[in-house]
Amino acid sequence: MTTPLQSILLIATHLAKHNLTSDIICPGCGERLRIFKWGFYWRYLFSGQERTKIQRYKCRNPQCPRCTFSVLPRPLLPILRHPICFYLALLAMQRKGVKIASLANTCKHGRTVIRRCLKRARQIEAFLKNELKNRYPCCTTPSWTTFCHIFFWALFPLYR
Repeated sequence: MTTPLQSILLIATHLAKHNLTSDIICPGCGERLRIFKWGFYWRYLFSGQERTKIQRYKCRNPQCPRCTFSVLPRPLLPILRHPICFYLALLAMQRKGVKIASLANTCKHGRTVIRRCLKRARQIEAFLKNELKNRYPCCTTPSWTTFCHIFFWALFPLYR
């Protein structure tokens, strides 16, 4: 029997495999025409067992500050192992009184992993509340790539 958290991961895994983003735009300069494929890398999906191939791209614009970039399929996010909905569901369950040990058993992760996920969930929740309050472009733009960049820069400012 699957739990709500496991169901979220199964749906997110299906989306990541079949929902490839079609708009390829350089995040450094906005170039669309002078972009070419530049290898790929493998990324684990949410269960930790399956992997998916992520295409890397290179921009040929000589003024572009970026060397290479990749376009992640929905709902994969830079650096984060799980989709946003998983983090928020985990946080909601904890607020309902579910203990960390029980969440760890349900998700098949260790307690320290769940504690890190809950810490990250609080950061994500604060980011989303701030974005909705300020009506920032990440909430109005349909581009997953743009959202990923805004999200990544907000949560990981040292990697800019």
